[in-house]
Amino acid sequence: MRPLRLFSSASREKVRTDPSDFTARAVPGVELHRLRPYGALIAAAGSWGVATAVAKYAVDGIGAFTTLFIEVGTAAAALWIAMLRVRPRRTVPLRHYLFLGLLEPVVAYGALDLGLQHTGAADAALLDGLQSAMVLVMGVVFIKEAVNRRSVAGVLVATVGAALLTGAHFTLSGSIGDALVLLGALGASASVIVVSRLAAEASALELTAYQFGFGFLFTIPVMAVVWGTGSEKVPDAAQLPHIVAAMAIGLVSFALGYLAYNYAVSHVAVGVAGMALNLIPLFGVVVAVLWLGEDLSMPKVIGGALILVGVFLFPYDTDTESPKDSEKPTASEVAIPEEATS
Repeated sequence: MRPLRLFSSASREKVRTDPSDFTARAVPGVELHRLRPYGALIAAAGSWGVATAVAKYAVDGIGAFTTLFIEVGTAAAALWIAMLRVRPRRTVPLRHYLFLGLLEPVVAYGALDLGLQHTGAADAALLDGLQSAMVLVMGVVFIKEAVNRRSVAGVLVATVGAALLTGAHFTLSGSIGDALVLLGALGASASVIVVSRLAAEASALELTAYQFGFGFLFTIPVMAVVWGTGSEKVPDAAQLPHIVAAMAIGLVSFALGYLAYNYAVSHVAVGVAGMALNLIPLFGVVVAVLWLGEDLSMPKVIGGALILVGVFLFPYDTDTESPKDSEKPTASEVAIPEEATS
């Protein structure tokens, strides 16, 4: 089996000609074009933050694994309907997509759901909030992304803000629940690295459709065990509101949210994509206060302010291409035939 090919960050700056990448259409104005990936990151984080409140309602009614099964199934169906309409030519080996689908949503959400059964929500929130730091470290280790003091400071400040915002008081108990939540966070962080590499050759739609297609296939045997053993019951008509809530998450937060995020990851540095994950609890708290009527305490205000400080402190114009990458042609440059450049 050939290893996963890694591409330089310069190849992500090339404008794709794949018609399935509807997010790569020309936009008048250079500045607007440069801001689009950041807008996609904010939109994705917002959709995931809102999903937190909606997911609680769905899980309380039909169970964690059933909720995940419906969410992933809905996302996969919506994305593949779009794929069949566009009919793009697949450019990435299936085994790479299989690995991506295993990392997220299977490991990321499966381990998190299992972990929540053995640990507190506060500890889980803090561990899950470490994703931005994990992405930054993985970017340095695996793809040699450049970091500086502002990068590290921004991630640390935003992570502390996320801890305050979620009210986390981590005890380092070393429980199996904490280990599972940490595994889920690692899976989600690793998927960002994989997406950033695959995005050099594939459109955001292709990436996301195969990611959730394989993710759904992985959840089928899991649900056979869960429903077969009676751990969770097969939902019926009486639980239709909870089913609809899970489907809404699958369509908006999973299909559209991940489509926006995967598009953004192909246009920004990995550290920037990881940094945006700190906005998720911020959106979640805003929804909880405005929609659910929860109290807004001073620690939450301070935490939200620290997240914003960390986000603005993080450098967004740093060239992340390594010198080694700049000395050789990118994958996109090699793949473009001469007729297309004439």
